[in-house]
Amino acid sequence: MNINRVSILALFVATGYIPTAFAGESVVVAAKETEVVVEPRAANLRLIDLPALDFSLYAAMECNGTAESLTLSVADTYTTLGQDAIADQRSADILLTVPAHQLTLAASSSFCLTDDLASMDEELLVPGLATAHASLRCRNEDVVTVHFASAPLQVRLRCSHPSTEDQDPSSDR
Repeated sequence: MNINRVSILALFVATGYIPTAFAGESVVVAAKETEVVVEPRAANLRLIDLPALDFSLYAAMECNGTAESLTLSVADTYTTLGQDAIADQRSADILLTVPAHQLTLAASSSFCLTDDLASMDEELLVPGLATAHASLRCRNEDVVTVHFASAPLQVRLRCSHPSTEDQDPSSDR
């Protein structure tokens, strides 16, 4: 009988500290595939240096009260939309530019090598290269709630190499 009282008391205390989501409040984040051109590299370099990447992010949001802010981030780059920017909005579209060297390098042994430009792969799809995060802050009277979401980002790398059309014509006449 003493054990039941402790269990009930522990359950009562735990419900006061476990954060709960209010019905109808949420945030969802999605992103379009990002495409970027990379320069050929030497065969002994296994990692591909990534230039700045532009991510087109979409967030759908819902608050029971007032949406106070929406923050979208990729790696160390983020943007926050304040209450004025998201008032009466159900969604937001944002272009977030992540600077070069902020994301991990892509690894490949056969993509975009200077040694064999004729037979190399023209593109490389890298799913989950990074993750987009969204944070929505809602206020309903005196209660503030924060909701989170994330989505993997897909990047398509295209190799830049001189085409035969761009080269000067031979001058052996």
